[in-house]
Amino acid sequence: MTRRTLKIVTLMSTVMLAISVLLFLLGYVISPWDHFLSFGDDCHVGVWGRGLDSRIVFFNDAEEGPYCGSIIGLVDADGNVQPPLEREAAFGDAWGIYYRYFQWSDSTLWTLTVTLWYPIAVFTIILVVSLLWWTRRHRSASAA
Repeated sequence: MTRRTLKIVTLMSTVMLAISVLLFLLGYVISPWDHFLSFGDDCHVGVWGRGLDSRIVFFNDAEEGPYCGSIIGLVDADGNVQPPLEREAAFGDAWGIYYRYFQWSDSTLWTLTVTLWYPIAVFTIILVVSLLWWTRRHRSASAA
């Protein structure tokens, strides 16, 4: 049972590592504003490469694409933002995670980006540990 589980974990980790690296590289070739997968009207996924980082991008507005910092309203003479925001939430850009959420009375705009270095690191560690365990087990079996 343990050998079968180890083989499955190693295979799955290898496949997911390959997919993560492929997405990482695709981030430098394609743009999430032009190429993305849609899961309904309000959920889209793309990849975006910049510098030494490539990220998976989740966003809700296919026409505007992912929000990455721009003007979302104008201030009138009285100092009020037009159109008025009902809710705003933000996190990052820290530790490879960026999140923005804006809600107006008639619409919502949100974006979440997560670096692909996280899955690459996790799947690499799983793969290396599995291979080291397999090598150690194989050596002990052949020495006996």
